Amino acid sequence: MVLYNIKRLGKLGIVGVFALLFTRCDNTLNVTADWKEIPVVYGLLNPSASQNYIRINRAYLNQEGDAISYGGVADSIYFEDLTVSLVESRNGIEGNTIQFEKVDGDTIGLMKEEGVFASSPNYLYRTNYNIKPSDFANLYNYELVVVNNKSNKVYRSKANMVGNTEILSPLRESDPRFNIDDDTNRYIYIIYREAPQAKMYECIIRFRYKEYKKESPTVFTIDSVDWQVFKNKETIRLRGYEEQQTNVRSYLFYDFLRTAIEADPTVERVPIDMAFSLYAAGEDMHTFVAVNQPSIGIVQKKPEFTNISDGLGIFSSLNIKTLNHIKIDDPMLSRLVSSPRVAELNFVRP
Repeated sequence: MVLYNIKRLGKLGIVGVFALLFTRCDNTLNVTADWKEIPVVYGLLNPSASQNYIRINRAYLNQEGDAISYGGVADSIYFEDLTVSLVESRNGIEGNTIQFEKVDGDTIGLMKEEGVFASSPNYLYRTNYNIKPSDFANLYNYELVVVNNKSNKVYRSKANMVGNTEILSPLRESDPRFNIDDDTNRYIYIIYREAPQAKMYECIIRFRYKEYKKESPTVFTIDSVDWQVFKNKETIRLRGYEEQQTNVRSYLFYDFLRTAIEADPTVERVPIDMAFSLYAAGEDMHTFVAVNQPSIGIVQKKPEFTNISDGLGIFSSLNIKTLNHIKIDDPMLSRLVSSPRVAELNFVRP
């Protein structure tokens, strides 16, 4: 008897599950019953995105053969004919029904990582509908409805939408600028007002730079590294609008750059700009992440979580607040060039 699955996720977070939507296939949960139709669904509706995607695969037990050979066949991991839709509700009153279209992620730049499971085609279900965020007066909820037109089986899940986050520090949204110190006694104060229906947060700071060989400065590449400042931080209340603060020693940013960027005496690097992102995730997403964290106690067996009726996976909400192309202030540029913490990275002023 062969079980079709993929390896369990390790240190799972919001960003990890978000990436899972586009890179993985099949399921992360074990299936132990006899053969039956089992959908595996990953969907995180993001009101701040112009397009939203659902990944749907199938898992099953097979009496003969091996997982490697079957997993490499696209027909073994996809359903032949599905209808995928959303039913929108505002404050408990049903409204629009939204239909998804089936697309091949490979043709739109959403590539799936290679492995033992078929990587092409890479089917996803997409909608351009404007998903509504919850706010103080309106709770938006979406029901995912997946119909297998071959078997007439229907699978459902519901999720409350996460609202919008307000960034209070370390940036002003009207004129954001980064000025991170390398002093061990200084802090980055990350302050934000929680979004309605958000259960946990992650914070990522992206640093972009130009790199070129010293002997040929006109030939260059643009690269970036992402610093995960914190992850899986629970909110105070689901109703939102509570003020949260996390203080991080600022020199850790420079230590991160030193480990994330390879030292090379033959190159120079020019700082370009930065980005600041707060990932807010819904309650079911928080539970899914918590259940899938590695066990560290004597008892290793943990319950598995799914909110897909008669299926596996997760359907929840994610709302990403991002400030892109943030200017690096002059004092910080000077520190990047002169700080001994990043001296081997050969930063130079623009």
